[in-house]
Amino acid sequence: TKGACASCHDNAISRGKPPDHIRTTNDCGSCHVTTDWATVGFDHAQTKGACASCHNNVVARGKPPEHIRTTRDCGSCHGTVDWNSVTFDHNDAKGSCASCHNNVIARGQPSGHFVTRHPCADCHQTSAWLPVTYQHMGAGFADHGPGLACLSCHTANTQRITWSFPAHQPECAACHGDDFRPSSHVKIDSPVPVFYKLRELKDCAGACHIYTDATLSVIKENRSGEHRPTSGQW
Repeated sequence: TKGACASCHDNAISRGKPPDHIRTTNDCGSCHVTTDWATVGFDHAQTKGACASCHNNVVARGKPPEHIRTTRDCGSCHGTVDWNSVTFDHNDAKGSCASCHNNVIARGQPSGHFVTRHPCADCHQTSAWLPVTYQHMGAGFADHGPGLACLSCHTANTQRITWSFPAHQPECAACHGDDFRPSSHVKIDSPVPVFYKLRELKDCAGACHIYTDATLSVIKENRSGEHRPTSGQW
């Protein structure tokens, strides 16, 4: 044969481009070979314009329905050589993690995830999703160090704490009320020993003075800071 493919494959002399063919003015031989018509080669370096100018589900296959919602061009995340190797720079993202990671746009919290209103970034990092790190920010929730599992306090797997002794929340005694030993906490030394009650020392890290008598005017011994949540031992 002589001339370009389309001189015959024009849907008049011979079958040419079907209606759903990618729109192009290139000759058929730019992508197809006569020995194996179904084996198509395409050089994206020869294209002009943004990916979406063709990959719009009209000219060529574009974003599937479950694709992450974005106005960025395909080439921001995909490569033309290996479409499935996707890279995404979270530094380019706007808004909170959950605005995409909501199990609609992108994968969000799995069914057994800790129930919380905190944003993902309080525990997770985009550079490495695991391990998870979290530090209590409120003054009423002292950091117990790395040796204490979250479920030790959050028994229902939520950010709410089920206090063993709710009357003393959020002090130490709200969880550790059953650890209190009155005989170890002398309040008045003489003439008859008097011991502190739990409600008086509910903040276990606070002061625990031993007084000389019932007037509570003279401190015999100052015992402050006996307990610390990060000390490892009570």
